[in-house]
Amino acid sequence: MSSPDPQPNAPQAGASQVDAAQADVAPAAQLDAGRFARELAPGSLASEQARATRLLRERLDEEDVAEIEQLIRDIPGAWEHYGGAQGDGAKRHVLLAFGLWFGAKGLAAKTGLQSYRPPEDVHAMARGPLAAAGGLYEADLIADALAGAGVEMTSIGSALDFGCSSGRVVSTLAAAYPDIRWHGCDPNAPAIAWATQNLPRIEFFVNGDDPPLPLIEGSIDFAYAISIWSHFAPELGLRWFEEMHRLLRPGGHLLLTTHGLTSVAHYALLNLRTPEQSQEIADALYSKGFWYAPEFGEEGDWGVVNPHWGTAFLTPEWLLTQLCPRWRVLEFAPGRNQDNQDVYVLQRV
Repeated sequence: MSSPDPQPNAPQAGASQVDAAQADVAPAAQLDAGRFARELAPGSLASEQARATRLLRERLDEEDVAEIEQLIRDIPGAWEHYGGAQGDGAKRHVLLAFGLWFGAKGLAAKTGLQSYRPPEDVHAMARGPLAAAGGLYEADLIADALAGAGVEMTSIGSALDFGCSSGRVVSTLAAAYPDIRWHGCDPNAPAIAWATQNLPRIEFFVNGDDPPLPLIEGSIDFAYAISIWSHFAPELGLRWFEEMHRLLRPGGHLLLTTHGLTSVAHYALLNLRTPEQSQEIADALYSKGFWYAPEFGEEGDWGVVNPHWGTAFLTPEWLLTQLCPRWRVLEFAPGRNQDNQDVYVLQRV
């Protein structure tokens, strides 16, 4: 795996940096504001500690923080985002993300974070200043949910981001927990190619639409999938659960998020689905436990065409009926992912 030039797109310090960043901050901040608010004030697990971002922030001393804060002050529109962040967790998120976006000296070296800036033609779930440090929110969600199930990240030797796209989340986790051997896979070949070139220390590979993955049985301690089973047709989703069971060592853990009943309300409140369709989905969940539609059409999802990859909603009753007793459910948090998707932590029996 070749190492890229460090932060190839990061603006340099000085007047040119201000000019370059000024054009980015305002529109990006406005576009991300709603999502950012949901990320920083979500429903919480009992053990919520924002473990990943806390660990990254603790690698900076107060002089580092003062330097980054001054850098943020120098960018028109940026300080309002940082100063208005509510709570320590929100401030850590903005500090790390903006620090990388504006090229703070030493931040990448001390934290292990890399500036996450895939080009527009490469798939990414988030872009701009608030996503510059990768998936901070998801990294915290993963570490905290595992801790809530009694598992610390420090006990993990190998891990897999299943459906990693261009590596936004796994790059943040790899910075926070560099002793873990990290893997990431996705069927989107251009996204994997970009991640392979730009995100070292992680073993990326392209996977097919159906199992298996090119990994040895029992070779993974922990796997996670953020908004992946929310897209599988139920039959394909069950086959991928079997593949996760094969890959994980006995006693290993799988964290995943799915659409559930909370998601029905989430999309209805934001007017992202019609009342009629929301009722259709809710009726299906109550009558048979799932709803699925191949909503990406003939062009597919960013060029990945799979008739069994669309939009899926699942109830915990249906999922647990299918999975148990081969899996043990350690944690279930409805709507935990951005007040939308349900979070599960499963253990391979």
